[in-house]
Amino acid sequence: MKIKEATTGLYRVPLRNPHADATHGHMNQVELVIVKLFTDVGIEASGYAYTIGRGGAAIKALIDQELIHLLLNEDPRYVESLWEKMWWQLHWVGRGGVATFAISAIDMALWDAIAKAAAQPLGAILGLHRDRVPVYGSGVDLNLTLDELLEEVGCFVERGFTAVKIKVGKNDPEEDLERVNAVRNFLDGARGRGRIVLMVDANMRWDVPKAITMGREFEKLGVLWLEEPLIPDDVEGHAKVANALSMAVAAGENLHSKYEFKRYISAGALDIVQPDVVTLGGVTEWLKVAAIAEAWNLPVATHFADEIHVHLLCAIPNAMYLEHHAYRLDDYLINPLVLKDGYAIMPDVPGHGVYFDETKLTPIDGVK
Repeated sequence: MKIKEATTGLYRVPLRNPHADATHGHMNQVELVIVKLFTDVGIEASGYAYTIGRGGAAIKALIDQELIHLLLNEDPRYVESLWEKMWWQLHWVGRGGVATFAISAIDMALWDAIAKAAAQPLGAILGLHRDRVPVYGSGVDLNLTLDELLEEVGCFVERGFTAVKIKVGKNDPEEDLERVNAVRNFLDGARGRGRIVLMVDANMRWDVPKAITMGREFEKLGVLWLEEPLIPDDVEGHAKVANALSMAVAAGENLHSKYEFKRYISAGALDIVQPDVVTLGGVTEWLKVAAIAEAWNLPVATHFADEIHVHLLCAIPNAMYLEHHAYRLDDYLINPLVLKDGYAIMPDVPGHGVYFDETKLTPIDGVK
């Protein structure tokens, strides 16, 4: 099996409603960079990267100008070798950021081709531990009023989720505590459905003293984890926060290699590991981070991209939660992810099963 052609497309996907967090501000769209690989045995495979509205053209340009030529006439089953070639091709200008996003889209397509050639779901090719994983409802909701926030949380509960995450990082810390307390009370009122877990995400908003102070208040409210309290560059700071709190500290969406995760984990800076297959470098690198986490007896919970992450979590022993974002791509997917009784069901189709209806996508003008 050889790759004979590769194409890319860049699309804008408007969100149903605007969302906001403490650092990235208001978000009303995502960008999708879609890669397609065509083989000499008739297999068409695809992968994608996403952004929160900026940077997609740079990712597409890297793929088109620097990476596609490395793939032509190569066997996608040599995915480790191809990943290494791409990593070193971009190493001087990469080692993270846009470079890993570009590698991710291609790597995802390579694994799609491998699984399709075997006529098996991606999770089965990797080796299954389970065929479904628990899901938590994740709001990008710092812009919502308290009533709107509770309405969103209520929708998660009605859908059968047993865990919910909300954003924190308001300018007034008392407002954060008011919102978290209100959500905790709301969830406690829904206990007929069983105990519902609550997590919070600060999106890099605080410094060490503020994170410890807020974390101790959240502990009193029974919050399971505090996510991204500090900027990702501050490994030592995360370790201080993790050591000071009895609640878990989680992070990972802004870490872009197994080496970054290794530094965090070996420093005791993480209790819950959150790799994102798109921001990290694809399936190949994601699996290595999950293995590092397993070696340290740490659980893995994912960030966004749940349609691909369901395969990966089903294939590791230390899976914890799949994140199910409030802003969804379901309207643009041919086969949206199936959720049942608080679990995501791994698609039982060849490949990863994540295919976009491109008739509904809007190409970004001026990007060839």
